[in-house]
Amino acid sequence: MPLCIEDMPAAPLTPEPDDAEAAAEALLASLAAQSKGRNVVITKSRNNEKVAPAKGSTAYYRFLSSRIRDARGQERREAMRLVAYCEAQLNNGQWLMVNGQSIEQGLFKHQDTVEREGGELLKRWQHCLAEVTVRLMEEVKNQRNQNIQSNQKQ
Repeated sequence: MPLCIEDMPAAPLTPEPDDAEAAAEALLASLAAQSKGRNVVITKSRNNEKVAPAKGSTAYYRFLSSRIRDARGQERREAMRLVAYCEAQLNNGQWLMVNGQSIEQGLFKHQDTVEREGGELLKRWQHCLAEVTVRLMEEVKNQRNQNIQSNQKQ
């Protein structure tokens, strides 16, 4: 059962988080930090990034590994979100355009991540890519047929 608020319609799934979703995530993170009963202090630089320890130290390499792990986790979540969005669009029979770009481009954007993760995500990604490719080929075929018919009428 998806998490939802009673008497509120479900928000539409988008391929990338919007501003409202980012704000909600930040609010939940701050509330979670407060509810643990401890102050979370993160040393940050001017550009709001965590400050790395001195290069060559054990702490530095732990810091790097945590950043890499966090980045890969974020990439995985983005790929899963796009695949879920694509599946929802395919099930609804809607056209697969997002901000002027096709879902096919988005799927290829996450190809490295999906291949690295493998498993169920890879299977779902491959299925979406195949479906999108077939639909795009059908659309090109239909446009070609319409162009031929319009040329014959003239």
